[in-house]
Amino acid sequence: MQRLYSMFPAGRAGAGLLILRIVVALQLPAASACCSKPAMAGWVDMLIEGLAVLLCIGILTPLLALLCGATAALCLFGQGVLSSVSPVICLVIANAIALALLGPGAYSLDAKFFGRRLIVLHEGNEQ
Repeated sequence: MQRLYSMFPAGRAGAGLLILRIVVALQLPAASACCSKPAMAGWVDMLIEGLAVLLCIGILTPLLALLCGATAALCLFGQGVLSSVSPVICLVIANAIALALLGPGAYSLDAKFFGRRLIVLHEGNEQ
């Protein structure tokens, strides 16, 4: 699992990644509203809401970000006509790819579960 994450930046970079996660999570329902068909609306909406919640808390962020981008791309190609492409969908795809490449940051559950650990070894009982 360590290969999936390069590092978990904190500070301003970590806050920026947190904001990017929240922005992608908030944009995803708007993108699905552009393309929802009545036959698929129920399960697609549930999938998108679940993805948005998990992305906000930052669990398995690179995989979920790619799934968000794939969902938005499915909506994009489901429209049929690429000449009337919604800019919201393109923005979701671009932000999701950026988030997948950058990772979750220090303010996520991924950092807690998969982050680097400091192991301190104590030598015997010293008096």
